[in-house]
Amino acid sequence: MNDYNNGVIGGNADTDVGLKTFMLGTYRWMALAMLTTAGTAYIVAQAMLANPTLIGLVYNPVTAIAMFLIIVFGFGAVGKKLHTMSMGGVLTFLFGFAGFMGVMMSAYAFMYDPMIVARIFFMTVAMFAGLSLFGYTTGFNLNAIVKYAFAAFMAFVLIGLVGMFVPALSVFSGGTFGMIINFVALAAIAVITAWETQTLKRIYYSLGNDQAMLAKYSAFGAASLLLAFINMFTILMNLFGRD
Repeated sequence: MNDYNNGVIGGNADTDVGLKTFMLGTYRWMALAMLTTAGTAYIVAQAMLANPTLIGLVYNPVTAIAMFLIIVFGFGAVGKKLHTMSMGGVLTFLFGFAGFMGVMMSAYAFMYDPMIVARIFFMTVAMFAGLSLFGYTTGFNLNAIVKYAFAAFMAFVLIGLVGMFVPALSVFSGGTFGMIINFVALAAIAVITAWETQTLKRIYYSLGNDQAMLAKYSAFGAASLLLAFINMFTILMNLFGRD
């Protein structure tokens, strides 16, 4: 499915219009999912303000580990079954995932200055858009380097989990170690974001005119891009979100 035929990529104008339609549809799904994440984060944050005991239930090492496992196995399971799933099932995954991430992102709605959150959000939008455009237009096969980016990002996640038990290794507390780890993670998620866009482009050409599968991959791709966006936002908050 991921075979990249350079001759096909440089095909006729009708094919390019189809690709643009597919990609724009993916970004529309992503935008709707992002609104779901933001709305859920706001609602959960208000609930936490009204009942502070909820904070401990959401933000603790056990929940963080569970979140990591749910994301890994959730994407893996849906990816394997995508061909047999209905469009409704894929959309349920997309918006369920968006709501789940909203719960995890709710801290930003009440623990940070709204102006700082807004500034970092627009910084993330600009960075994400630039990287996605690069992935869409580049002729360089990012498969050659993305495995290193995934390895670096997984190391960042694991260090972040360990840091919940060993504060000296926390990726959220600042300091030289935290800054270095977050910059490495930012570089890794940058490569992953561009690669995911390039992969969606390959998927479009590999599926030909299978509109049903294109629609499902559009929604599934939106979930993957949303995860990259949220990771990017979180890392930028770690680096530049302090007063």
